[in-house]
Amino acid sequence: MSIRILGTGGFLPEKLMTNEDFETMIDTSDEWITTRTGIKRRHYVQDGMDNAEMCAIAGKLALAQAGIEASDLGGIIVATVTPEMSVPSTAAQVQRALGVEKCVAFDVAAACSGFLYALKVAEGLLKEGGKPFLVCGSETLSRFMNMEDRASCVLFGDGAGAVVIEYGGNMKYFEVNSYPDTGHTIEINGMNTYRDGKLVPSLVSIKGKEVYVYSTRESERVVKEALDALNMNTGDVDWFVFHQANARIIKTAAERMGVSLDRFYINIDDTGNTSAASVPLVLDQMNRKGLLKKGDVLTIAAFGGGLTSGCAIYEW
Repeated sequence: MSIRILGTGGFLPEKLMTNEDFETMIDTSDEWITTRTGIKRRHYVQDGMDNAEMCAIAGKLALAQAGIEASDLGGIIVATVTPEMSVPSTAAQVQRALGVEKCVAFDVAAACSGFLYALKVAEGLLKEGGKPFLVCGSETLSRFMNMEDRASCVLFGDGAGAVVIEYGGNMKYFEVNSYPDTGHTIEINGMNTYRDGKLVPSLVSIKGKEVYVYSTRESERVVKEALDALNMNTGDVDWFVFHQANARIIKTAAERMGVSLDRFYINIDDTGNTSAASVPLVLDQMNRKGLLKKGDVLTIAAFGGGLTSGCAIYEW
């Protein structure tokens, strides 16, 4: 395996949307949201800021921690399902913002598993002795919310996370998967469009029960498959880094695997579900809090629309 993380970065917009804010808009309550999701607040991007700008901020922090100049990058890959435009790609916009004269730059769309997909693609492009890559996950999901659908609008938030990686040997296992979503479980139907002179927004559609069942089962499955491949067990893992979709999903997965919840980092109470930004934001927060020690074994898992999933076992 060929990934070594050199630095991490993260960005959460200042604007907050609390459960109490939703109480004034729809038929819901702080207790109802907290009990079912674990979310207390989420961050919303403000007018005038876009996906690429959030990525660039997170990327600069990751580059600074890695001690690398943007001009040294060989590639930029951004995982997102909420680009402001299709051309140029979000990654190409980040390249422009960082002032990188020449590199590989493109986007990856794999919903909540997007960051792991982007990391997997980067793994295939890295070369021994070659230039490092910047891999980001960034979403502006607040702009795709149906604020009249109380089942979905309270779930998602905005943010960006990034890592700088180089060719190395700390990745012990890494697989990503996709299955046909025959039940149309999670969808964002295309881009915002105009009809008869009026804006018709593209909104998130989600079937909560089906997502819960898939996510709890798939997270347990991919972790078991990864550990079995390495002849390891859950006791060999220091930290479980899961996509922050729902606190209940993480708690259920922990119970099924017989692992203490103390070994799971959870920040969904503050961020909501940030899709592709979720995993890199967790990594950055853990890293900057000093929770990750050299030699720590991380099991990183994500699951989401597509239906997609991924699991990596990485030694810090």
